[in-house]
Amino acid sequence: MNKKSAANTAAVIEIGTKNVKMRVSQLAKSKLSTLDYLEYPVALDHDVFETGAVSFDSLRELSSALSKFSSALLSYNIENPRVICGTALLEARNQALVVDQLKVRNGIDVTVLDSSQEKAYIFSELEKRLAQEESVKKGNTLLAYIGSGSIGLAVYDGEKILTFQNIPIGALKLHDVLGELRRKADDFHFILEEYMDTVLNRMNISGFPLQNLVLTGSQIELIAKLCGSKKSGQVYHIDTGSLQALYDSVHSMTAEGIALRYGITEAQASLLYTALFIYRGMLRFCPAAQEILSPPVDVTEAVIRYMLIPKAEAEWTAYLRKNALACARSAAEAFRCDQAHSRVIGEYACKLFDKLKKLHGLDSSKRLILELAAALHSCGSYVSVRQHNRCTFDIIRGMDLFGLSSAEVLEVAMVAGSVTGLLQGEALELSTLPQQERIVVSKLSAIFRLANAMDKSHLEKLKNIKMSLDEDRVLIRAETASNTLLERWSFEESAHFFKDVFGLSPELAIKFDMI
Repeated sequence: MNKKSAANTAAVIEIGTKNVKMRVSQLAKSKLSTLDYLEYPVALDHDVFETGAVSFDSLRELSSALSKFSSALLSYNIENPRVICGTALLEARNQALVVDQLKVRNGIDVTVLDSSQEKAYIFSELEKRLAQEESVKKGNTLLAYIGSGSIGLAVYDGEKILTFQNIPIGALKLHDVLGELRRKADDFHFILEEYMDTVLNRMNISGFPLQNLVLTGSQIELIAKLCGSKKSGQVYHIDTGSLQALYDSVHSMTAEGIALRYGITEAQASLLYTALFIYRGMLRFCPAAQEILSPPVDVTEAVIRYMLIPKAEAEWTAYLRKNALACARSAAEAFRCDQAHSRVIGEYACKLFDKLKKLHGLDSSKRLILELAAALHSCGSYVSVRQHNRCTFDIIRGMDLFGLSSAEVLEVAMVAGSVTGLLQGEALELSTLPQQERIVVSKLSAIFRLANAMDKSHLEKLKNIKMSLDEDRVLIRAETASNTLLERWSFEESAHFFKDVFGLSPELAIKFDMI
């Protein structure tokens, strides 16, 4: 391939738990096409799921596979592929060492995706595959991705994702974790059913009536084939009765028996066994569904799409923001938060963020942190009014926020919880962060506190907000027809911390507008 063609070509390598995959795609005439797709077996599942760390033998094997892929990419004039990894390294306690060694040995940078980030890519691809399915445009749809090490669940209303949860169990992980038990128990399927019940019963999506069921992930194409399902466009339509019949036929069989019956390897049969238990278990969430929509998706497809398509970065940012905020607002509603107040202080915080752009020097993605903090900042009051800040922090820290890394979730928790002593590092959680991250959280918290103070009464008293910067102050002008003594007092209290962080004195000038 010549250099001109290579300019519209990209490669993504995914390090999985069972193999390493490489996809090479090209953008031509606004159409994305796959030029090459390779898989190389590298079994990291035993290391990660049973021992908790990647062994040096596996590391050498992984490095060798990546070297082969790098050599293959030379023919496409691609020297720097995007290398991503999910569960295979996410749960490894020696993750940092493995990433470092792959940089040293292979000269590549590995991006380890958190579960929420990986699922965001996959769900974005799912939405594109389902665009022609009329049933998905009506009512709520449960989207479920059953991966090797985790399950991602989302409720989709045809436009946005309303709620998202990640379950740290998948087909391969379930197989490895319960492998020893399976070898000892004659009635293993009863144990597996009970175990899956305990996992799935924790999922609370009863507030979202479901009309459609979309399942995809590990083993879906094999399951669709065994159910006799046909592919319509990019989507398999699997009859729920056929899935149940397949489950009934194999649930008490051994892997050897399944392999003989369907002409597959024992390794494939073992994964089919656990995957089928999970897929069948998903039926409980939408018992009225007559069919399951199953579009096969691959995270490499989604990642490479946003690498090659023009203006895709802006599209991806908008996609994440829309869905992350929708999920946060659903959670806020469950915790009975004052959403009108949250919307107002979110607007104030974003105005301050934009006005202070040259001073705070933060990436535009941090604007979303403020919006999410605004949406969720009062959820702790549902647990304890006396310690609502602390409870807010603890609740958000444990949330799955759509598309956000664990570090970003922690930022939202700290900002929303308004943890005291941020600048001095008195808060235990903040003191464990790197110095630069502490500064980021301090800047966001200073902005958020000031914005929150401006609607202290939750009555939206301040109208026509205008902001301007002088050399040593931030002047905020507003109009009101109400008594704003509470807002003035709260603003003055928050102004001290703001000045400590930015070196500017915030001033609130309110014009009383008589009606």
